[in-house]
Amino acid sequence: MLSTGALLLPLVLTAPPGATVSAGAVQAALDLGPEEALPEGSSAQDAASSGTTDLDTQGKFADAAERQAANATELEIAAGALASTGNARFLQTTGTGHFRIRRGRHQFATAGAANFGRAAADVDSPVETTISNVQGMVRYDFFFATRWSAFLMTTGRNDRFQGLDLRANVDPGVAFYALTDPKHRLWFELGYDFQYDNRRTDSIFSDVPVNPDEPDGATMRVQVVDEIATNHAARLFAGYSNQLSDLVSFHTGAEYLQSLLDGKRIRVNWASALTANLANRLGLATTFTMRFENQPLPGVRKLDTITAILLTVKFM
Repeated sequence: MLSTGALLLPLVLTAPPGATVSAGAVQAALDLGPEEALPEGSSAQDAASSGTTDLDTQGKFADAAERQAANATELEIAAGALASTGNARFLQTTGTGHFRIRRGRHQFATAGAANFGRAAADVDSPVETTISNVQGMVRYDFFFATRWSAFLMTTGRNDRFQGLDLRANVDPGVAFYALTDPKHRLWFELGYDFQYDNRRTDSIFSDVPVNPDEPDGATMRVQVVDEIATNHAARLFAGYSNQLSDLVSFHTGAEYLQSLLDGKRIRVNWASALTANLANRLGLATTFTMRFENQPLPGVRKLDTITAILLTVKFM
């Protein structure tokens, strides 16, 4: 089927500045029918909350497509914005797009997302950038058995507030579908994740005092982490989707990444969405996404979460 667009209007925003979430949440929020049920992709975002949309890629969610119709073509586009002037000054925009084509045992999918936001803390403070990231994903699936598929996915991400000029991931793996009903699905993925990070200059250097005994004394610029870093990890994902009725659906997925180079380095990602159809083209979705990394860059928090209530409109 071909759907040509969706407009997301954020209603409730509860995300810290710079927080990012997964395309799994947006895909879940847009998944209004059984033929659109393509559990798909890591690092993933996602809902239009706080101007943030994230692809489930980059070592994040990378759900494999379920073996349903032998032929399918889908195009989805989503956009959202929120602006305020006067005492509260901010502008937040988000956009995402997804394309999938399925022919027999072969499936190709690609997705992209961009988020930008600026805000001022009060009327006397300057307006500063609070959100800035761009993401892309390309994925190929081959269905070699009724309940099994093999996939290869690659993603790229630029994220100012995670300290990344580029994070590139390559994720091969296999998926097993325990429940394959179009309205009730449970599946598992096992695979490998290679990650390449090119870090921002302001995230790898830190100002330290020349003389620690003088708090207000001179400082010097010191490099605290490497500019280029790679990681090899084992990846485990579990996803569940239930079309509770013709009007209500629930989707959730959790991913665990265990570094093969450092046993203490892990990443955990979780996304859930509850969607209700209000009319033929109008829907309401509530989404939550959690993203945890126990060894982030200096000055970056370990945990990001995002919660959103979305009004969705599908044109076709």
